[in-house]
Amino acid sequence: MSAPIAKKIYRIHELAKELDRRPLTIKRWESAGLIPKARRDTRGWRYYTEDDVRNLVKIVKENNYFSKLAQY
Repeated sequence: MSAPIAKKIYRIHELAKELDRRPLTIKRWESAGLIPKARRDTRGWRYYTEDDVRNLVKIVKENNYFSKLAQY
């Protein structure tokens, strides 16, 4: 039996790149409750799974967070 394939883990800067936003914007969206809170590793750093990234991109697009006003 082979080991399960590890899924990619994204850090906030990688998520920010996917969304074409700064990490601070993502933190503000999280603080405002516009997106779900990120998971944290043992150091307290935010991380996101591939499923989290897909879900967050969907939320951001559906709610038009890409507008100029939503960029904080």
